[in-house]
Amino acid sequence: MDSHVLVIADTSSSPENAEEFGRVLQKFARACRTEPGCLSYEVFRSLDQPERCVSIEKYADAEAFAAHRASAHFRDIGLGEVVPLVVARDVRMYDAPRDIPPAQ
Repeated sequence: MDSHVLVIADTSSSPENAEEFGRVLQKFARACRTEPGCLSYEVFRSLDQPERCVSIEKYADAEAFAAHRASAHFRDIGLGEVVPLVVARDVRMYDAPRDIPPAQ
């Protein structure tokens, strides 16, 4: 069975910090992509609200995600640079894709 972990993070900074927010999110994504268990890490900026970004992260398994959270770049860039700029966030985690029957 596929054991991937998918994280979708919808985050916003204040409008005046939009450029710095985008810059540090990209810096963080580049560092995360070097992790052995990180399968992908993409950051998308809203066309209507440049201070709003969505990150879509995919990890090989729960252990890879735990390693991500324990990494130096998570502490230094994620917690140290990204989080101080965040004014709103919605982070959701999902497990492996599943066949889901259609709604009745």
